[in-house]
Amino acid sequence: MTAVSAEAPPRTGSRRELRLILVFAFLGSLFDGAEINLVGYPLTYLSGSLHVSTVALVSVATFQGFASIAGGFLFGWLGDTLGRRRTYAISVLAFGVAAVLGGLAPSFGTFLATRLLAGLGMGGLFGLSFSMFTECWKTTRRGTMGGLIQSMYFLGEIVTVGVLYACLSWFGNDLGWRTGYVVIGVVSVVIGLAAFRLLPESRHWLEYQRRLREGTVPPELRRTRVPILDVFRSKVVYGSVIFMVLSTAMFLTTNSVGVYLSTYLLKVQHLPLGTASGVVLIGYVFTILAYSATGALSDLVRRKYAFLAACVFGVAGFGWFLGQVLSGTDHVSSSFWGDTTFWALMWSAAACGGFGVLGVWMSEYYPTRIRSTGANSSYYVGRGLGAGVYPLFALTLAGGGIPLALALGILGPLAGIVFSAIAPDRTGRDIVAIE
Repeated sequence: MTAVSAEAPPRTGSRRELRLILVFAFLGSLFDGAEINLVGYPLTYLSGSLHVSTVALVSVATFQGFASIAGGFLFGWLGDTLGRRRTYAISVLAFGVAAVLGGLAPSFGTFLATRLLAGLGMGGLFGLSFSMFTECWKTTRRGTMGGLIQSMYFLGEIVTVGVLYACLSWFGNDLGWRTGYVVIGVVSVVIGLAAFRLLPESRHWLEYQRRLREGTVPPELRRTRVPILDVFRSKVVYGSVIFMVLSTAMFLTTNSVGVYLSTYLLKVQHLPLGTASGVVLIGYVFTILAYSATGALSDLVRRKYAFLAACVFGVAGFGWFLGQVLSGTDHVSSSFWGDTTFWALMWSAAACGGFGVLGVWMSEYYPTRIRSTGANSSYYVGRGLGAGVYPLFALTLAGGGIPLALALGILGPLAGIVFSAIAPDRTGRDIVAIE
């Protein structure tokens, strides 16, 4: 039998196909970020409209995180069996419909149900976006482009903040956040429908499916009926577990800032909405720069070493803010540029730069037959634990104190340092259909 490793990488598509795949990969990461900020940013206003406590709303993120784990496995499975294109479109549509229904929710229970739907739907976008990208992009500067794609996550958060801030300013507290949800949801539905028509299918996935139908795929390289089981088979299980831990660490890092920063500025530092929103937006810019820099660095020193460097950087930033919180010297004023706490917060916002390499790193690790399932499951288990469970745990651990809960984000990069050192790495390898 001819060695499978000798297979030459097939043609990855025309320039038009490449551009369209990149556009939708960028949009997938953008929607992924937009979804997670829909609760964190307007937390205070959601609490007033739905007549529930801040802790109850943080629990929404916890349940939504569990839903995203289920969605990660479900849509990863569909991405490998139904195809990248159709599964991507279904994911975006689910998020859009959930956002519209969330804006119309009359009660906390209904709102929670819409967030569960959103978590389930968004469970597909990360793995699908990076599977499509990795399967169409040549090895040159793959990490750099991957970092730019992942940086769109925070552009999505910026878009969410901008839309919600504008709607809150124009329509008031209750109608404002509701209008913002509907606007974001409608745009998402339109893009989901466009993906059905415009998004090209991965040629590597199509080739694997063709060979599978013809019966020419070697038995040991065939996908099982339940691809989730393949993710935990002997050849990849070690990497799957490590990537789940690294994803958890990064979500723990970014959500400590994402969930608590605006509440910290509004309720603890008593800044007006406009100033607090400005600080949050500046933090996103710092994070985008960190994502891009880490992705570019990974093309020079391998994925794991770039991730490790980002985590060391993150420990320093959170350590600075934690020191101020423990000493009672944290302070952010309306003229925040001269406040050391502001700069510590910006450093902390950039602490999750490891995300800038994680998508490409995982996509290079998994073979084409389970790439979507592997990347999705690893990422969304991390999201469920780090973005869902941890924020509520951190608030409890901090005794209900928002500043300390935010500062406990230091645990993320600390874990990232330990586990990136023992992680597998296949930096810059060729991607083929049968592997």
